[in-house]
Amino acid sequence: MIIQGVAHRGYPKKYPENTLSSFLKAVELGFTHLELDVHLSKDGIPVVIHDHTVDRMTNGTGRVADYSASELQSFHIEQDEHIPTLEEVLRALKGNIGLNIELKQMGTYYPQLEEKVLEVIKEFNMLDQVVITSFDFDALERIRQLSSEVRIGLITFGCSKAILDWSVEMGATFLSMHYAFVTEQYIHRCQELGIQLMAWTINETSIMKKFQDYPSVWVCTDELESFMDVLELPSSV
Repeated sequence: MIIQGVAHRGYPKKYPENTLSSFLKAVELGFTHLELDVHLSKDGIPVVIHDHTVDRMTNGTGRVADYSASELQSFHIEQDEHIPTLEEVLRALKGNIGLNIELKQMGTYYPQLEEKVLEVIKEFNMLDQVVITSFDFDALERIRQLSSEVRIGLITFGCSKAILDWSVEMGATFLSMHYAFVTEQYIHRCQELGIQLMAWTINETSIMKKFQDYPSVWVCTDELESFMDVLELPSSV
């Protein structure tokens, strides 16, 4: 079974977000893509967690940037999980699912985040399996300077011609947009420009159903089984 959808941080309704168990269950369900978030540890290792601090997800406190990767992995997440490194995630998921890797960069908050992430992706020979996304224009421009091959895409709330102009200029073939701002006109324009549009984060079934009229748009969701219900697909978990 193949589900054309994007599992937001894995399968967060049943498993801790951005953990290996969460990702692997999304694969088991048959989703074609998943989204994950990457920060940089104090010793320069890309780690997978959403927040800039460990407080919400672990039994630790403080900024991700203030801990080494081994220290970050010593913190406990429920269901016997831990903060994975990007290397761990890619090793587990290579060949199994497309990856939307969001850089949690803010200006120069994480020096060399872009270089380190790209190094790991290349190490696993997974350029064709990933798209690198970010709210940070400069981070994506640095990625493009480092690689002309890897797919990149902005994350944005609203839509504007300037975003599409920038995407064309940078060779960005992906665009992640809050679903409330996605219009039929914008969908068609992205199709004309060869830009894959993803709508985030859709958890209400009524809105999922509306996007069934636009199969070219990828739906990003936390509610994996609800999305399967909308598609009238059987759940296996």
